[in-house]
Amino acid sequence: MPVVADNIDQFVIHPTYALAGLLPDQEHADRVLEALSTALDADVEVQLLHGEEGLRILDQGGSGHGRTAWFHRLLQNWTYYEQILGIYSEGLRRGELLTVIPCALDVRRQVAATMVPHGAHRLYYFGYDTVESMVTG
Repeated sequence: MPVVADNIDQFVIHPTYALAGLLPDQEHADRVLEALSTALDADVEVQLLHGEEGLRILDQGGSGHGRTAWFHRLLQNWTYYEQILGIYSEGLRRGELLTVIPCALDVRRQVAATMVPHGAHRLYYFGYDTVESMVTG
């Protein structure tokens, strides 16, 4: 089973080779992790953000993590990141969990398809300097 990093305060500018998405609650997150236990390496660290603390860690404006973080977010707010960070911030405010699951490019669709039946939505795959909306159907 993947290792869970629960609300670890680590400012991330751009997760690389990771699938991010919102889940309704902890129960759904547990089910996703169980379902993915065979698809992911046992030592993969899945990041979960939730509640006010998760919102502070995500830090949509970057102001909570110093000037460099603020500057990076300022630049990102001129790109698609503004919408993605806004979506994830709003989800956290509604009580949802944000999951960030490291996975290789060639398994991203499999991981997304595994998550969707467990309530995952707003899935984005972050590659090297790219972001792909993961619409599953």
